[in-house]
Amino acid sequence: MRVRLLVGAWLVVAWVALWGSASAANVASGVVVAFVLLAVFPLHLTTRQGRFRPLQALRFFGYFLAKLVEANAVVAWEVVTPSNRINEGIVAVPVTGASDVLVSMVANVISLTPGTLTIEIRTDPHVLFVHVLHLHDIDAVRRDVTRLERYVLRAFGSDEAVIEVEARLAALDAASASQPGRTL
Repeated sequence: MRVRLLVGAWLVVAWVALWGSASAANVASGVVVAFVLLAVFPLHLTTRQGRFRPLQALRFFGYFLAKLVEANAVVAWEVVTPSNRINEGIVAVPVTGASDVLVSMVANVISLTPGTLTIEIRTDPHVLFVHVLHLHDIDAVRRDVTRLERYVLRAFGSDEAVIEVEARLAALDAASASQPGRTL
């Protein structure tokens, strides 16, 4: 009940902010809108399947910022150079599926970096379909997404999910080492 009240209060604040003034009419209509939204789209609260690790969260945000700068530089270079070196494709990447929230976080971070876009998320088993602007090595894309997932899970996931993603990344690295030079 407490969480529903907090979400409702946040919705009212967002409503008032969107209207730009805290008049009585805006607050009252915000309460009505929040009530209707919470009635139509009820919160499905589940037990938390992980924990917050502040140091790992800082590492995740640092990794994300570095990848964001790198991707922006690649896309900017593509824009200013006259030749067309784009080799786009879609890669299916299995993910741990620790929770829907963490899978969504991985998918959103992928979409926030220029040159990549999550097209679809499938469940049972969890698979992300990622559109890549410069696709040269499918296994490298899978390793990059799995590394990103590892950062997310280390920051916000359960210990079991971290162990699972570490094992999958080790298998990807081992497969890559046994097949050097496999590119498109």
